[in-house]
Amino acid sequence: MRRSRAAMVVVACCIGAACLIFVLVPSISAAVFPHLRAEAPGPDSVNESDLTAAIVPPTDDERLESLIAGGSVRLLELSVGKVGALHAGNDSLLRSQAAGMVSLAEQLRLDAAALWVSPENESVRSQFIDALDEFATAGSMLEDGIPTDRSVRDDALEHLARGTDVLSETLQGYTPTPTVEPEGSIVPADLAAEAVPEFPGALRPGERFVYDDSSGDNTASIIIGGLTTSNGFETIGTKPVEYTPGPGNVYLLVTVQVTHLGYRGEGTSSRIRTPAESAFTLHYNGETYRPLQAPGQTSRGGSYSSLVLERHESRAGYLFFEVPEDFDPANAYLQVRVGSNSPVWHLDPAKAAG
Repeated sequence: MRRSRAAMVVVACCIGAACLIFVLVPSISAAVFPHLRAEAPGPDSVNESDLTAAIVPPTDDERLESLIAGGSVRLLELSVGKVGALHAGNDSLLRSQAAGMVSLAEQLRLDAAALWVSPENESVRSQFIDALDEFATAGSMLEDGIPTDRSVRDDALEHLARGTDVLSETLQGYTPTPTVEPEGSIVPADLAAEAVPEFPGALRPGERFVYDDSSGDNTASIIIGGLTTSNGFETIGTKPVEYTPGPGNVYLLVTVQVTHLGYRGEGTSSRIRTPAESAFTLHYNGETYRPLQAPGQTSRGGSYSSLVLERHESRAGYLFFEVPEDFDPANAYLQVRVGSNSPVWHLDPAKAAG
């Protein structure tokens, strides 16, 4: 009887949490079902001035929202599947559902821990991770199939119920945060008028900035290296897309190298997520520029984008900016938001680190 009650609680909680996903946080529907978004087919030739105005890279708060959205639905599906497999006595299905839950919960935990969320959503992330721990525990208890000890089954169901309950609280507590640009303005394109700040302590090209992730367990570094300009490029693939700057502009390509320097903690994650493209801002002659959305592999080389690094792994790629054709790097600074830090590099090649 206890097991039946626990199973009913799990199913009821799953239904309630699913309703919260689509009622309390409407934007989650779009995150879970991206095919419902209106998408107009684009031409093979793209003027990036127009394209950038239509695309604003997501912030880590928005990434967290998407992570909670998609992860919650999949976890609830697996929870109901596990309850069904238990009651049907389907051992092989239970093993599969349990292993899937453990793998999913661990991956979501890694991804959530690597985000640089705003202070008002820090508690939401912590709550989400608490829920993931409950789901991971429930999955690990049933990975070997239907337990012979009924108390193990009941405990696993209790963990599922607690995980679903905490997940519901997480969904109710999330506070959508708009993308905040310097000076509090939200820019629709990659260019916004703003006075260039003074950066007397700016790093030189080639200098390394070292930082810890939010857990304090992993250390990584960022190096802003060489730069070049281009009058256009195209993507590499079965359907190449040509990028052409607007009149009087060129593309500025800035090399970004990120490296996982090491893991020194006792936590569950020895991986680290690098800053998103949206974390970078180019300051030049009284104006600020945002990087283009990462185009992937191009005729000029690979683009930089956020990714998860294993220990001692390193990756490099270009950030693409559209700038005036008379661009002078002596007057340019590149800033990146890394947690509570905002290191700045002076892009003047004459000041490159030796």
